[in-house]
Amino acid sequence: MDRITKDLYAVRATDCDFGGRLRPDAFFIMMQEGAEHNASAFGAGHEDMLRRGLFFALARMHVRFFRYPRFGERILHATWPGVANRFFFPRYHTLALEDGTPLACAAGLWVTLGTESRGVVSPVRANLGFPDTSDIPAPCEAPMKLPPDLAGEPAETERRPLYSDYDLNGHVNNTRYIAWLCDALGRSAFDDGRALQELTVSYEKEIRGEGALRQLLTRSNGAFSYRLLSPEGTRHFEARGTLTGGNDHV
Repeated sequence: MDRITKDLYAVRATDCDFGGRLRPDAFFIMMQEGAEHNASAFGAGHEDMLRRGLFFALARMHVRFFRYPRFGERILHATWPGVANRFFFPRYHTLALEDGTPLACAAGLWVTLGTESRGVVSPVRANLGFPDTSDIPAPCEAPMKLPPDLAGEPAETERRPLYSDYDLNGHVNNTRYIAWLCDALGRSAFDDGRALQELTVSYEKEIRGEGALRQLLTRSNGAFSYRLLSPEGTRHFEARGTLTGGNDHV
């Protein structure tokens, strides 16, 4: 059985932004679906995990975009599991054109949670059954921690989870946070070919309720920091990243 799962996609209109490029959250959805295909092949898909009283939750992700695919292009997404430790289960991703032209790479750290306790279960103790992939080079570095926060006073807005934000696990899906981040940056941040170039995110505490949340965004030249907090200040999600300009780059 191949340790790397490869899926070919045609970029659909519904995956694209107003500039005809793949949206960042659509890439996160692609990674999520590819991860499920790969995990299912080794008996650790969503239904397999539920039967064991477990599920995967994304803790951190680092993404680097080289060029965004555009509407109608055919792209190849590849994903494979990393080597688990006591705390995290790594997973790697690449995105390329059919001719091999690289588009993006990503490295994520997942945790294994109990469906009832919502507590962390060591992926080593859970014995997930994935093959040894220590000989496959990582396409980019897994984010053990976030880059430093930007200095300055953040702009604060409100965000409230809606019906379409929740997933099979009963919490706001990890891909929705990326859409919220892009919404907070605003359409003008993506005008004239500008786009996310580097993005590191950390999922701190799952969102299961429907109450209002605080969004804090700090911008400095092409860099940004984003935080999603409860009204009491509990951190749910954080992101650091850079924006770049020009379709020749992204």
